[in-house]
Amino acid sequence: MISSLRRYLSAVCLVLTGCGGASDIREYEVKQEFEKILTSDLLRDQFESIPFRWKVPADWKAAENDQFSAFAWSTGSGESAARITVSDLPASAGLEPQFLRWRGQLNLPEVDEAEALKSLETISLKSLSGKYIEIKGDSESIFGMIVPYKDKLWVFKYRSENSTAERQRKPFRDFCESLTAE
Repeated sequence: MISSLRRYLSAVCLVLTGCGGASDIREYEVKQEFEKILTSDLLRDQFESIPFRWKVPADWKAAENDQFSAFAWSTGSGESAARITVSDLPASAGLEPQFLRWRGQLNLPEVDEAEALKSLETISLKSLSGKYIEIKGDSESIFGMIVPYKDKLWVFKYRSENSTAERQRKPFRDFCESLTAE
């Protein structure tokens, strides 16, 4: 019993006295991952998954990605807000089905593929080319460019209500035309 009491008192003394003199406790503050602002340059440098560079219009603000986008921006607010995204698809997805899908997103009537793609335009980029289209629905517009690159289709898409689309047509087109491959 006395030896148990001695061990107990020794343990209490060790706990109360510690392992040495005054401690040098240092505090560090580390930002949480979601507080980082990921720029296209940062992502490209860290992951090298996006093989392009581009010039983003000054009034576009970085936006939260959805399950499909690698990059997203918005411009405007409320009902006149626009969403711009960059995403990739396997090359096997095909160009034309994407443009036809966008017509469906605007609730446009089905037409044959040749009619739907009449306004498709080839844009020559530095060392690349892309297929560009503008689709206008009753209340919304979609502008888009698809660039085949290696084994993927890179999709650059703009969507907003029609009056905002009229104002953003040139900035989106300039954005698309600024695209260069690394």
